[in-house]
Amino acid sequence: MEFEEVIIRVSFLVALSLFGYVVGKRLALNPKDISSLLIYFISPTVIFIAVLQAPEDGHYFKFFLAAYVVCCFMSGLALWVGRLIWKDSHAFLFAFSGGTANTGYFGLPMAIGLFDSAGAAIAVFIILGASLYEFTVGYFLVSRGSGTIKSSLLKIAKLPIIYAFLLAVMVRATGVTIDEIVVSGLENFKGAYTVLGMMVIGITLSKMQTFEFDVKYITYSMLWKFLAWPVMGLMLIAFYPGGMSSVEKSVVLLMCSVPMASNVVVIANELDVHPEKAATAVMISTVLAIISVPVAIGFL
Repeated sequence: MEFEEVIIRVSFLVALSLFGYVVGKRLALNPKDISSLLIYFISPTVIFIAVLQAPEDGHYFKFFLAAYVVCCFMSGLALWVGRLIWKDSHAFLFAFSGGTANTGYFGLPMAIGLFDSAGAAIAVFIILGASLYEFTVGYFLVSRGSGTIKSSLLKIAKLPIIYAFLLAVMVRATGVTIDEIVVSGLENFKGAYTVLGMMVIGITLSKMQTFEFDVKYITYSMLWKFLAWPVMGLMLIAFYPGGMSSVEKSVVLLMCSVPMASNVVVIANELDVHPEKAATAVMISTVLAIISVPVAIGFL
């Protein structure tokens, strides 16, 4: 892929967020409603179809497991750092965002355009692992910023994405066949997943009554995303048991260079935990991805 094409692809995704801001200013849109739509309907459907269409080769499953473990580790590390900096719910929000990245709404279309089917499959399994983290451990952390451990666990139990993942695994394990027309219809959700996932960032920002630029939160979030995560990616490549192929290294490096996860805004909106600050940080990191992603691609 040419460098110019990478710039165009990244710029298009950034433009979706900016377009969301414009639309949010002109229309009476509620970002929390859109976030709920993503959490309870679109994301579960995308995860379901992604698991169904994943290659049979068990080799890919290790990327799902590794992504989940690494996200949980980075989140735990971010929580430790966050508690040294903040004494309130900001620490939990920082921990959640520190454990993930925009591998889905942003990384998925990049991976499909950048790699062949094998590389795209690796990206899908990494996204599945990151998504499972976001809607289990990540959701728990954000909800802990506004509730008890019991209430947080109850909220997780209500998330359909977990049951969509388990249902897809059961369908594959039992050999049940789903009609191709139904599968084709479900594939349409992938486009809505990317478009709404990127636009909700701008829509959330458009509803801010006063623009609150939290320098401390944004600074630590940017350092974590564009310093801690690339270092982790390089460490994974260097010390991964058995080594990685060139394609595997490329996918890992790309996934570590994407901006902060849009689901930070989605879940912060849903749980009402500093959604404006989350949206501001995610938007800034998304704009900075115009630099970070091409630089990562330059190493491929």
